[in-house]
Parts: sequence; C-alpha cells; structure tokens
Amino acid sequence: MYIIVSGRVSVSSDMGWGQRELERMGPGAVFGEMAPISNEVRSATVRALEKSECLQLGKASFGDLLDKDPSIAQQVAKVMTKRLSALVHKTSGELLGAYKALMFAIADLTESRDPETGAHLERTRNYCVRLAERLAGDGRFRDRITPPFIDGIYQVSPLHDVGKVAIPDAILLKPGRLDPAEFAVMKTHSTAGAGAFDKVLMQSDTEIFRMARRICLHHHERWDGTGYPLGLAGEAIPLESRIMAFADVYDALLSRRVYKPAMTKEATREEIRKSAGSQFDPYMAQIMLSNIGEFEEIHARFRED
Repeated sequence: MYIIVSGRVSVSSDMGWGQRELERMGPGAVFGEMAPISNEVRSATVRALEKSECLQLGKASFGDLLDKDPSIAQQVAKVMTKRLSALVHKTSGELLGAYKALMFAIADLTESRDPETGAHLERTRNYCVRLAERLAGDGRFRDRITPPFIDGIYQVSPLHDVGKVAIPDAILLKPGRLDPAEFAVMKTHSTAGAGAFDKVLMQSDTEIFRMARRICLHHHERWDGTGYPLGLAGEAIPLESRIMAFADVYDALLSRRVYKPAMTKEATREEIRKSAGSQFDPYMAQIMLSNIGEFEEIHARFRED
C-alpha cells in the first residue's frame, strides 16, 4: 500500500468504454491498501498530477506499521473494512444476482433473433456514452449523469431492441418498408422488451435493470409527444431513453438499409437540426451538434464488415 506524503494523485478506473477519474487525493491519503492482503488484479490506476512522494509499504512493513502505530492502524482498518464490505456486498449481492437474473431472461428468448449487427450495437452504446459524458459537463445534468449512470447506459444500451425477438420474422426481416398494420406490430417490440425486464426485476430489482427497462420501453418516444408506446413528451421521457433515441436514430440515418441509402454526414447534421424540439430533446441536439466530430469518429471506428 502507499501513503501520500506530498503532492496530488488522480485515481481512475477502466469502465469498459474507457478510463474515468474516480477521485483525487493528497497528503495523508492511502491507496493500494488491499495489496497487502489480496493478490487480485488491481481495479484502479493512480497517476501523479504533480511531483509527489509516497511511502511504500509491502506486506512485512505493513504489518510492522500496524503493530507500532495504533492511530495509523485504526485509519487503515477503517478504509480496508469499507472497501472489503463494498466488494463483498457488490459481488455476492447485487452484481451476482443481477447477472443471474439477466441470464434467466435471455434464456427465455434464445429461439428468436434480432437482425441488428454487432457493429450497430457497438456504435450506439458508444454514442450513448459520449453524449452522456458531454451532458454531464453541463450544470443542468451534472447531478443526474454520474459515473454509475454512464457505466450503466454503456452496459444495457445494446439491449434496447431486445423486444424484437417477439416480432414475427415476416415483419422483422421484411426487405422493404412496413405497411401500417405491420408497423403496428413492430412497435410492440418496446413493450415486449420492457416485459422481459419486468421478469428480470422480479428476481433482481437493481437500478441497472430498471434503466434497461426504461430504455426498452421509451426509446421511441418523441420530445413533442408523438412517439410510442405511451406518447410521453419533454422531460417526462426518461433521460437515458432520450439519449438512446439520439444514438439509435443517428446511427440509422448514417447507415444503409434495404429501404433507403445512407445519408451523408452533412444531411445527417441537418436532419438533427430540423428534428430538435420535435423528435429530439433540443438541448441534447445542441450538445451533440457541438461535438458532432466525435460521433462521426465513432461511426467510422465501428464500420460494418
């Protein structure tokens, strides 16, 4: 373990979609405190923000320090107990139960299939994260878009169309536009996806699956209230669902489909401008257009085979 003597450090962790800073620490703080009692792979990275000096303790010196200095022993014990309690609770409780419940729900859907490509799912999840990060930097969203929110939307956004497994192949795989009756059936994929997560939540009522349910149910709602399935409008649409709606439509505009060619980057930008305030949250549209190059880079990175 290390005790910071002078300077400042940044603690970051790999969230699956990239590094996120967890906290900054200065003199007197400790890190790596699990190392003397655990051989597990590190879960965070510490980088010096300025010239820093740390006291490094191996297992032997760690034990000597605890024997000789009761005040430090007490401080370290509190930190380690907190970390161990959090780790055990997360692993044995919410996390383990959540993944078991998820596997149960997906097992019920194995005989059907979703025609969307893996590249589409990678692009949309990365659009979601990038837009959420940009929104988090703004005062009106800072308290709501936290690191767990961003990590959650990265994990569950690929399941936004999981309800399509309940749609008949004749409609789901039709090589052309759907007629009104067929589109009415297609729209039920949002409630079917939410219904699948209702089953999950009966076994593991955790926020990450509540978020997944909201995304499935509401990612086709529109800012002006003309979407489906509930016709929600404005901020009544869950925040994560508004973000998912942007990601899904943006990718569809830039992608070729059997019933339409791919739009150019310029035409896609103009479509977002025109749809701000009707289909999309106008403030999100502003943020996305201000950073559009980042979204275009994601689209280029995850191209179809």
